[in-house]
Amino acid sequence: MINLANSTSTMYIQNTIFRPCVKSISQVVAEKLYTQMVKDKAFDLIRNSELFFFSEEKYIEEKPNEFDQDRIELLRSFPSENEIQEFLIALYDCARFSPECCIICLVYINRLQGFCNLRLHPTNWRPILLSSLLIAQKVWDDKCLDNVQFVEIYPFFTTQEINKLEQKFLQLLDYNVVVNGKLYHSLYYEIQSQLKLKGKDIIIQALNVDQSAALEIRSNDLKLKAQQNPLRLCNSLGEKEPSRPKASID
Repeated sequence: MINLANSTSTMYIQNTIFRPCVKSISQVVAEKLYTQMVKDKAFDLIRNSELFFFSEEKYIEEKPNEFDQDRIELLRSFPSENEIQEFLIALYDCARFSPECCIICLVYINRLQGFCNLRLHPTNWRPILLSSLLIAQKVWDDKCLDNVQFVEIYPFFTTQEINKLEQKFLQLLDYNVVVNGKLYHSLYYEIQSQLKLKGKDIIIQALNVDQSAALEIRSNDLKLKAQQNPLRLCNSLGEKEPSRPKASID
């Protein structure tokens, strides 16, 4: 077993060990998002809904001169599971988030579906996934990227637009980003079971008691910060106290 702290001094080691974890977990995350998108095919995007804020259609309409027809058709095309996974891995290669963030972001997407009856479409799954990961990384990782750095891998949006996406995501969740150990592990074991059916392993261990407590404390701390000053939070580097216990990799 190797214990790692999330710091710049271990960045290379983390990428070597964490990337296979993220690749495995992202396969199940992609499968879940794809399955939901297939179910939601029958539902149209509602333009006067707050959820339309996450649709790339909104920005295509607002900035028509920035998109040629080929790019628009590509954005509107129905993604494969592999394309969803590749996007998630591309986000990882930029942000180097911990594998646990994949599970936490899925909690937030599920919560948004419950709160707002979110329907996943070809033009909103990327902004939804990006927004949920931004928040998940600020909850769990001791060091995370500023939003401006995500523009490099997802240039569709400006930094200001990414900040607004994150703010809107928080607002629609009513700032309820709290995740306790029980909720985290319900998804963890579900993903583990699905990977075993594919002959794979989740690689990362379940959270121990200290880590579970830290997750709830840190997510509650982020909730309070978001309620008090969402603008500052969405422009921050996600510095927080206390530091989480070290992650464990088999």
